[in-house]
Amino acid sequence: MPDPPADPPSPTARCFDETGFCIDGRIRDYWEQNGGLPVFGFPISAQRTFTIEGQPIEAQWFERNRLELHPENAPPYDVLLGRLGVDVLEQQGRAWQTFPRDEAAQPGCRYFAETQQNVCGDILTAWSANGLELGDPGISERESLALFGLPISPLQEEDIEGQTYQVQWFERARFELHPENALPFNVLLGLLGREARP
Repeated sequence: MPDPPADPPSPTARCFDETGFCIDGRIRDYWEQNGGLPVFGFPISAQRTFTIEGQPIEAQWFERNRLELHPENAPPYDVLLGRLGVDVLEQQGRAWQTFPRDEAAQPGCRYFAETQQNVCGDILTAWSANGLELGDPGISERESLALFGLPISPLQEEDIEGQTYQVQWFERARFELHPENALPFNVLLGLLGREARP
């Protein structure tokens, strides 16, 4: 459903000519403090009430995720990310629980016993480079986990827009290896917001 005509932006809004949408208030703060354009992409909807898991929630869609306002929670959890890694796989009719799993850690990797998945190499580097700002020095593993969630697949080949890439799915993201790009753009986050938005 297309967004209704937007009200004129407030003086504190940040607007993007690329998509014609603005971000403001707590969503703008969250977007800017937790990775901005590389992590979330451009806004692709206005901030408004959406029905999410059967509940009306004030939210805004971005190219790579959905930011939801939850004023009942204390900051920084008053803004939550959609579980779009899980959601997109479900829309595709794929159950992440059926992906191959590892029994143990691989050398040089970070093993997540909760989902029995290893995260390695460039994807581990990219995962560790961003996180939800929780006040830890630098970017901690806990902050990366809060932003992207747990890995839910191994590294695997998939077709995306007619091209084959190595990808790894996380609860809230899909990391894609793009060896044709120079560092740090050799790992990109998939456009799950575009894929999942109704």
